[in-house]
Amino acid sequence: MSHTHRYFEMLGAAYEVPSEADRFDAFLDAAMAYFFGDEDGSGQLAEDVPRHSGDDAKLETHRERISALIEEASRREVAGADSFHAVLEVSARTGLVTGNDSAAQLTGQTFPCRLDDLPLDSMAIAMIRQAKRTNQPQTQDRIVLTDVESDMEADRSRACLALIQRPKDLNDIVQVSLSYIHWSPELMARLRAAFGLTASETEILEGYLGNLSQKEIASKRGRALETIKGQSKSILRKTGCARMSDVVQLCASIAFLMRQLPSEAPTQSAETWVTPTRGMSFLNLPDGRQLAWYRIGSGSRPVLFVHGYMQGPFFTPDFLRRLREADICLIAPSRPCFGYTSPSRTRDSHDQTVVRDALALLYHLGHTRISLCAHHGGAPHGFRIAKALGDRLGGMLVVGGTIPFDEETHLPGMNPMSRFAAAASRHAPSVMKMALSVGLPVYRRRGTTAFLKKQFARSPRDLESLDDPILREVLSEGLYHAVEQGTEAWTRDGSTVMADWRADLDSVTTPLTWLKAGEDTVISTEHVQALLGHRENVDLKILPGHALNLIHTAPDDVCEALAQIA
Repeated sequence: MSHTHRYFEMLGAAYEVPSEADRFDAFLDAAMAYFFGDEDGSGQLAEDVPRHSGDDAKLETHRERISALIEEASRREVAGADSFHAVLEVSARTGLVTGNDSAAQLTGQTFPCRLDDLPLDSMAIAMIRQAKRTNQPQTQDRIVLTDVESDMEADRSRACLALIQRPKDLNDIVQVSLSYIHWSPELMARLRAAFGLTASETEILEGYLGNLSQKEIASKRGRALETIKGQSKSILRKTGCARMSDVVQLCASIAFLMRQLPSEAPTQSAETWVTPTRGMSFLNLPDGRQLAWYRIGSGSRPVLFVHGYMQGPFFTPDFLRRLREADICLIAPSRPCFGYTSPSRTRDSHDQTVVRDALALLYHLGHTRISLCAHHGGAPHGFRIAKALGDRLGGMLVVGGTIPFDEETHLPGMNPMSRFAAAASRHAPSVMKMALSVGLPVYRRRGTTAFLKKQFARSPRDLESLDDPILREVLSEGLYHAVEQGTEAWTRDGSTVMADWRADLDSVTTPLTWLKAGEDTVISTEHVQALLGHRENVDLKILPGHALNLIHTAPDDVCEALAQIA
């Protein structure tokens, strides 16, 4: 298949996404084929792939049109969607049920109907009957968790929170409000942090919030019933509740306060893609731009931290505790286009702006000499900053860093997503921008967990780490940090990551420690050893059992290395 044919195949697939979001994966396959032709697993670029030093004007026009179509489709989707706040009214006299449009959508019923026709579990039906029969003045409304068998998802029921309001007299109505809560990984991580739960206790709580019984939770988790009972008691103790139903109500209240209900856009993920601001400050720069930076930890030993490409300056509580123990404070500027830092004036000045921003921040903070830690895709920037610091550089640490890129050597060993990013960054930035413009709205609906699973599809170690809700939250925050200002950060920084920056590496002769994950699916251990093995100033340490999320999964090793250079 010729380059021209592959180009139009990719373009045609992109135009299908606005009307059918599930076609994004087909578009991504077509974009991969654009670069690699009929993929034979070798990872070699097709011989006829052109190289664009900048944007492709024609492709940019198509990208803007497709982005506008996606935005319009999203607006129609939201405008036409009903809220998942369903209200049922049950006549205390006749027992007939009526409801709003959301109730009809959620229950799949045509109103009026009989109470027994509602797809609620038997306990909820019994409680509504009990409320309907009362002839006493209203004393207390009931809040329960109920299963709603929904036609929308035939393979499972929805766990909804039900508020049952008792009638004032026999001729009044019982009002039942049903709200579906999306217990997202982000929300579960926040609940875990709020109550001080362990990972196992958090999973058990998630079972209760899904309206599962203790026996069902035990079966699902492959644990003994007595184990579940013991951990349930621990949950009650930590939350200060007497009954698990009280824990459910407490969690539901937190969900409402955090606006985690999909009431505004039920077809979207309930996640809010916003870069965290805890520990963040701003610095006004001489060029009129603004630099956002984070102070991580309160230790007296500062280290300049250069964040990764997709991984931002956000860490697990376990990592932060080790920083405190080592008396270390990380100074972490966001690069141009990341988070809340202003873009560089031009795309070509991106790399130089990163260095100037870092030096301006260190001058502002009064650090005349400082050690430096570069993480993953921040490695090339880290070495440029180190070069600019000269004799003001203390120690240097690289955590899971990329290496100067060689297309023929490194492309074949990369996982598919990294291979695509490398090819697009070097040969066709507009294809990268199109993939992001088309893909980000899709994954905003699918949620960050879906994005991370796609990103780590060929990395079993990283997929395994996603089972930890705390780590999922930290990785999600890094994603939000990378896309806060749209796609430009990925385009500009991607070119830096996928460049040959060997001269910058060679210019730094200070002793440095390089931590390498043994199961990294982007750059192999062999390639890193070939580059660094003969360098007298480099102490290369291979950490088996770790992959791309090395900085989060090996906090002991990372913080020990930080302590040595600080």
